Parts: sequence; C-alpha cells; structure tokens
Amino acid sequence: MSEPAAETQDDAQGLDTGNYEVIRERLTGVARKVRARAEALNERRKQVFGGTELTVIGNERVRTENNCVPRDIATVGGLLLFGYNVFIGLKRETRVEDVFSLQRMVRGDDGALSLEPVPFSALPGLFDAESFKREFHELYEYYKESSLDQLRVKDGKLLAVFRTGKGPSAVRVFRWALDSDGRPSYLDNRGERDHTLPPRHDFEWTPTTRDDHVQGRHPHVSILDEVFVETVGGDLTIKIEDNTEDGKGIYSEAVDDANQGLDDGQIHYAKVGSLILIKVLPFGEVDWRYLIYSSRTQRVARVDAIGLTCVQLPEDHGVIFPGGYYLQSGDYKLFEGDLDDLEFLRVIKSPNGEDVLYVFHRRDEGSYVLLPYNLIRKEVQTPIHCHGS
Repeated sequence: MSEPAAETQDDAQGLDTGNYEVIRERLTGVARKVRARAEALNERRKQVFGGTELTVIGNERVRTENNCVPRDIATVGGLLLFGYNVFIGLKRETRVEDVFSLQRMVRGDDGALSLEPVPFSALPGLFDAESFKREFHELYEYYKESSLDQLRVKDGKLLAVFRTGKGPSAVRVFRWALDSDGRPSYLDNRGERDHTLPPRHDFEWTPTTRDDHVQGRHPHVSILDEVFVETVGGDLTIKIEDNTEDGKGIYSEAVDDANQGLDDGQIHYAKVGSLILIKVLPFGEVDWRYLIYSSRTQRVARVDAIGLTCVQLPEDHGVIFPGGYYLQSGDYKLFEGDLDDLEFLRVIKSPNGEDVLYVFHRRDEGSYVLLPYNLIRKEVQTPIHCHGS
C-alpha cells in the first residue's frame, strides 16, 4: 500500500513544480510588458516635456601666461572664473592675474565650443574694488606660502578659499555677493564662516551596546532584530536568523584576531529605508569595515566607500557615495577609481526634476568626482572626473 502513496506524493511534487514554473513564466512575461510600457511612456514624456542627458560636450584647454596647477572653476556673471596656482620664482609679488583668469565660452562656425580669455574689466565688481586689491596684496605679503585652494558659489556668494598654512583652519576666505544675474560685488576676506561643508553622512550612526548581545555557543549582536553580527571565532559573520547554535551566516570574512570576544569589537549601524548600513571595527584593527544589508534581497555587500561619505538619494531611492550607489531594491553598482579623501560637497537638481548631480571633492588636489543620478531610470551615469564644478 505504501508504493501507490509514494507515487501519489511524487506526482503531487511534480504538479507543484509544474505550477511554479507556469506561474513564474507568466509573472516574467507580465514584468517584461510592464517594463516595455514604462519605457514607452517615458519616451512620450520626453517628447512632450523634454528631456536632457548630462554629457560632456567637449574638452578645452585654458591658456594662462605661466605654467600653472589648476584648482577650480566657477561660473560668475555668465563667465568662467578659472583659479590656479603658479610658481612665482623671482617675482617680487603675486598679481591677481597670477591666480585668476576670466574666460568666455564661445561657439565657432562649426558648432564647437572653445574658451577665450577676457579682461577682468568685463566683469565689474570682481577685482576692481580697492579693498580687494589691498587685502589680496596683504595675503601674499604676510603669508608667503599662500595658495588658492577652492572656488565656491554658496548661498548667493562667491567664495575664494586660500590656504595660508598646513592646518585645516589655516585658510583665508575672500567673498563676493552675487546679484540675481550673478554679477559680483566684493565684500571682504572674512568668509571663513561661509566656507562650511555638509556633513559626511546625512544620517546618524547608532552604536550597539551590551543590551544588543545575544549569548550562546555562537554569540552575536542583534541589530533591530533584523540582522545579527559578530566578530568572534576568527571571522566577521552576518546572519539573518537569531540562531546562536550555528555559527554560519549569509556573509563572512576573516578578522585579524581570532580570539576576541563579543564585546571586543565595535559595531554601529544606520537604518535607511529597507537598507541597514553597518560599520564594524574588529578588536586590534585600525580600519573600520563598512557593509550594506538589504532586507529585501537578504544580501550583504562590503562597501568601504560609505565610510568616506554617504548621503541618501531623493524619494527614498537608497544611498549614494563616492564609489557608487545602493538602491532600496537591493540593486547596486560600484565604480572603479581612487576614492581617497573624497568628501561630499553639494547636490545640484536639474530643472527637469529627474536628474540630480552629486558633487564630491578632493581638497588636497582640487579635483572633483561628479555622479549624475536619474530618478526615472534609477541609475548613475559614468562618473565625471574634473577640476571645478
């Protein structure tokens, strides 16, 4: 009597498997149709309301009187203010034209864009104030190692940040007020309070405590009862089950000290929508490790770039950082490149409402990394590396 029962059970399993395949195929087909309709709707939207892609339209060299090290570019009054540093050598004093150049973008008969220098007099109010001339001369007279660090347009002001020493506070900030057309009028050289940067993270890291410890054969730290982390037994392990009898998890990597206890390591977290960002410092190590856990996909990714700086995308889409982005859906992308010392500077929203540009800055060399994010496609285009933003 047992053999027919076994055949019936096998038949039922085969039927369930067949039903599953049929349902999955139908859902996949519906998903394809929905995606195709969404793309067609987006194309019609672009035709009606217009749509632009952020692209590099050309490269052009800025010509200066002396060889220089470029630092930054800012748009002022419809012109480009180019800032740089030159080696003065035997010159007795540094002139304004040894630090700044004003350029106009022109389009040739063939449609190509190029830059041509224009005199400072083309933009009244920029460098013609007697107070600016005096304070600029005093800067290089009293601080022999002075150098231009950065140009910024912030809160209706143009800021020229000069480095006067090695410390982070050793700066002198010249500032101009900008009218509605971007025309400048010089204020003073006391703009240090205006030269502030946004926080590296727009969320708070929460440290775990002993109250979060769960003891057992394989103890771990509970984060919001959703994910469980430990650095004991020779590895950093992340679990999604509150199970201390089994040391296995969905993610693990080796740690330096295999003999550490549960409370020897430091674990912090931040909840951002369906994502849980985790930073861990195992015992005896100096570098924090950063991970992102997606509760939707129940997967973990090691993303140390979020330790540099990380901000949230609009409309709860996820997070973005110098090396890529991670969406609430669990999709993410990491870009290759040097990420050292990058800090978040600002975000620029396009008039069409669907593109957002994230600007990251490397202060020591004056370079920028631009990450353009599209809210419709939910993706970042290829990062743009440049001087000036």
